[in-house]
Formats: sequence, structure tokens, C-alpha cells
Amino acid sequence: MKIIQIGSFPIDASSIKGGVEASVYGLTIEQAKNHQLFVIDTPRREIDKDFTEEINGITVFRFSAKVGNNYTALLRLKTSLNVIRGLKPDICHIHTTSLFSFFTYLLLRLSRIPSIVTVHGLAHIEKRNLWRKQHSIRNFIKYLAQSLTEFLFLSCCSKIIVDTQYVADAIKLFKKQGQIWRMPIYKIIPQGVNEAFFHLENTPIQHQLLSVGAIVKRKGQLQLIDAMEKVKTEFSDFSLSIVGALSDNLYYELMQSLILEKGLEKYINIYLDASFEQIKKFYKNAEIFVLHSEEESQGIVFCEAMAAGKPIVATNVGGIPWVIEDNVNGLLSDFGDIDTFANHVIKLLKNDLLRKKMEETNRIQSHKYDWKEIAEEIMTLYKSLI
Repeated sequence: MKIIQIGSFPIDASSIKGGVEASVYGLTIEQAKNHQLFVIDTPRREIDKDFTEEINGITVFRFSAKVGNNYTALLRLKTSLNVIRGLKPDICHIHTTSLFSFFTYLLLRLSRIPSIVTVHGLAHIEKRNLWRKQHSIRNFIKYLAQSLTEFLFLSCCSKIIVDTQYVADAIKLFKKQGQIWRMPIYKIIPQGVNEAFFHLENTPIQHQLLSVGAIVKRKGQLQLIDAMEKVKTEFSDFSLSIVGALSDNLYYELMQSLILEKGLEKYINIYLDASFEQIKKFYKNAEIFVLHSEEESQGIVFCEAMAAGKPIVATNVGGIPWVIEDNVNGLLSDFGDIDTFANHVIKLLKNDLLRKKMEETNRIQSHKYDWKEIAEEIMTLYKSLI
């Protein structure tokens, strides 16, 4: 089958930035084992001119965007559509509900090219939360524009893939509230994780914690740092590694200031834009995985932690409860409940048997996030659409 994946595809596979890149890359690599794969990378400002490259037998088309936002990316629609028409694919798989993805979908429909959309997170909820936390004209415009785009996109889509029941329920609510005029048919298929995580040697360092996620408000690193102040009262030798792509410079500066304010500079280290090899090492050495997210549709980092056999402390928000079952393979608390979150970390650090039980459970349950199984399910969906 000739398949075109349309979405953010990493320029450097050793340094993948964000869940969407990880998902598009993982699915494409797996599908390329048995099918002919092409990728239309989302237009980006990191490159000066268009080019095509071969990566593991996959042809990747890169397009430059002078500014690198949703609106300038639209200027590359004609070029990308000409490439797609020239390839004559059996199906196109679009990722995210961005403006570029929306217009690409419409043009594919007009061209009678079979297509399916994966909804990676909900832009309306993410931008609404950002607007509520930080009122500014810029945030309001983003909230309004991206919400309208998402509502229009979902209303036009006939079939979509969502990664958890949480996303499906949120879209049902959009329909009930009249924000979308038609409920698309949906299929719940989770995002997978790189197979390397299933084979990691488990060599935890005592009282070492790990948090992986983009440096941005939605990931709740400030609340995580607050929780570590209480952990310090119980464990004077603990350490926390915060690993993530730098997405918000101001937020990063606030994190650094809070670490100094709390006297935690000897306990917490921040590692920006770590390579894949470095991230694997962090997972190997961690005793517990921790993340105090405000919202996640699935949270691929939790699935990575599961595959690596790590007990998890997280928040009971978004799609996380569909991945982490409280007191089974992790411990959950409300977002912003710093004391309970800290107590959960302390509980796991003190209880060797509970940690061991969660490690074993996570190793077993993580296989549902194996790209091989996920790709097979998606291929079945493709065939039904064709």
C-alpha cells in the first residue's frame, strides 16, 4: 500500500520534539516495514528551502515557511498538494487539527483522495486553559483562532482517530454544546512508544526521580518543584531530573527562580533538549517517574515510563486516568494538590514492595503501546476507508 503521512516529522530522529513528532515518526517507521511510505512534513521555519530526503527507506518532503506559524504554512498548500497528487497514494493520514491540516484535509476531499485524521490533543482545551491562566491579547487570539479551526475541522471530518476515551468524550461534549454541528465517527487507537523503551535495562538509582515533558506551563513543572520541597523533608538524598524541550523561555526562568527560592538547587537539575540516547539513560536510572500535568490527551511519556518499568506519580486530568490506574500502576492526585502529589512520591520512595508491583504491572500493560500492534489496527482502518 502507498501511504502518505502528513504531520510534523523530526529533522533529527535522535532529538524528537514533542508527542506529535514521536507519534508520526513511530507510526511511519513501523508501516515502512511492509508498505511504501512518504511523509509531507509540516512547513517549518527551521529550513531555508524545500528539499526531499530519504530516511530508512521513507521519502520525506520538507517545506520551508518563512515565519513558521499556521498562517504562513498555508502558503505551502499548493506545493504540498501537487506532491500528493503526483504520488497518487492509496491513503493520506493527517495528524493534528491545525489550520494547515484542516485545509489539507479539505483539498484531499475535493481531490477524492482517501484520508483519515488523528486528533493529537485538543487545541480548544489547551488554549482555553492558557488564556485563563494568562490573559493577554495574543493568548486570546490563539484561543479563538485555534478553537474555531478545531471545531470546523471536527465538523467536516467523517472519521477520526483519537488516542483515549477522554478525547472522544470531549468531542461528544463539543457536539452537545453546539460547538460542532456533526459528530465524526471515531476510533480509539493509542499512540505508541519507541520499541527501545521495552528493552531498557532497569538500573534505578536510589531515590532518583525523573520528569519528562516540554518546558511549558501545561506540564506543571512549577507545581512539581513545589512538591519537591515536601519530599526533601523526608528524603535528604533524593534527586529530580527534569528533562524536556524548551518551549517557553519565561516559564523556564520561573522554574529556575523557584528552585533557588526553595533551596532545591542541589536536588533538581533541568536538562533541555536532551537526545534520545540521553533520555533512555534517564529512564534507566530513575526509580520513579513524576509529572504534574494540567492536561494531556494521552501522555506518551507515561507510556514510555510504563515500558521502562517505572512506577508513576501523576495528575488525575485529561486522558491520564485512561493510561494510569490509581493504585494499580501509579498514584494520581488532582492538579494543583501539591501535598497529595508529594505524599504519593514519598509513599512510593518508602514502599519497595509497592514500587516493585507497579514496575511489573507497567511492563505488562505497556505492550498495548507497541507500534507493531497499533500499526496493524490502523492498517485495518485504512483498508476500510479505501
